Amino acid sequence: MTRSSRPRRTSTVRFRSALDEHEREESETGFTLVLRGLFLTQPALQAVVFVDNQGECVDYCSAIPPFEAKVSGAHAQILMASVRRFMEAIDGGEPAMLELHGSKRDVVVRRLGEQYLVGLLLNSGGVDQTLLHGLDQMVSALRDEAAIEVPSWDPQRDLEVETRSAIGWPFAPSAYSESGHVRRPIKAVLGRWEEHGGLSADHLVCFRVLDEEGVELTLAYDIEERRWMRW
Repeated sequence: MTRSSRPRRTSTVRFRSALDEHEREESETGFTLVLRGLFLTQPALQAVVFVDNQGECVDYCSAIPPFEAKVSGAHAQILMASVRRFMEAIDGGEPAMLELHGSKRDVVVRRLGEQYLVGLLLNSGGVDQTLLHGLDQMVSALRDEAAIEVPSWDPQRDLEVETRSAIGWPFAPSAYSESGHVRRPIKAVLGRWEEHGGLSADHLVCFRVLDEEGVELTLAYDIEERRWMRW
């Protein structure tokens, strides 16, 4: 999963008015408050739709008419299905998230598991770090509500990285593990660089590494958030 450079908002969260939400056609469910939590803190968000693998709407929260929101969710499922076929054809593994940036609107599609995903429809330029952090929190809450297990390919899995001292650098990764799985020692650090305003943070310290099983990956430390990410 590749994330392009994006802006970062200030830490102050500006809630939008509940009046921005379009009148619902159905009764609220246990998922509604979870979806609304993201909607109310993201002024650029026009619709957030929770759909199954047939493109049927499980629940939604939107500023646009419900029919339009549900159609956007169905299209998000079709889009992700196409991406999955492409990734399978190139032996690229399972896609977890997709971003599209248009001149009028942005689209984010995030899979929860094999059967479900959420589709986000935003004003152009609405995707930034704050939105992605909020999306991660919403996905966790939806999984808890729907009893969906975190899949092995999901980027939100808990990542623990051990570090060592390094010549010329304050630190370097020496091993990592995900969600309590087997500890994987790092055989070699292939490269190091820093990104400002890139990927998903203001300042990332990135390491391209090779583990003892021959897997090459990037481990990135978000200095402000004090957390590690991998891709």
